[in-house]
Amino acid sequence: PTFANTIEALELADATLSKVLGAFFGMAGADTNDERDALMRDLSPVLSAYSSEITSNSELFARIDVLWQARETLDLTEEQQRVLMLTHRSFVRSGARLSGEEKTRMAEIKSRLASLGTGFTQNLLADERAWFMELAEEDLEGLPQFVIDAARAAGEEKGAAGPVVTLSRSLIVPFLQFSPRRDLREKAFRAWAARGENGNDNDNRESAAEILSLREERAKLL
Repeated sequence: PTFANTIEALELADATLSKVLGAFFGMAGADTNDERDALMRDLSPVLSAYSSEITSNSELFARIDVLWQARETLDLTEEQQRVLMLTHRSFVRSGARLSGEEKTRMAEIKSRLASLGTGFTQNLLADERAWFMELAEEDLEGLPQFVIDAARAAGEEKGAAGPVVTLSRSLIVPFLQFSPRRDLREKAFRAWAARGENGNDNDNRESAAEILSLREERAKLL
């Protein structure tokens, strides 16, 4: 194995997939909908299985480990040293040194965590989209014009009679920063802090408990 035929080759092996996923997840993160949410839920375990197949490949890891053990003699640039370190560490933390039932269980944990993570994020976003606080004209006093404009635009988007504050970061963050109304800031902040913890279909507490349990099991396996 050499750096070129192992580390560089691995970096470039799924370049097309990386481009496609970058475009998809970028769009899904900025402008999601029910169809894109469903695609993310479907893709998460598939991509996790793909990743596990790579990191559990013992022959591939053996090549990487040979390079890692000989890193001081390879005359690598600082950038190449960094990429080699990250690649080796990623494989180790993904369970490349495990075998048998432990390796199988690690793949199962990674797949489940991928699905839980996607659902967790989507629940947060669903709560963000659902909540908004209507503002009277006097509630806009003391706010910079760009916040006022954003609140009016958000109100039109929500079909409200006037300006609103939503849980979109681009609106709630400057509202919390600039609004002189402590009562409105508190109401908005409490809604932000309660995302995924409202006892509805988007509640994340059971998922959070399972995520922590699986992370603990993963740590013990490693």
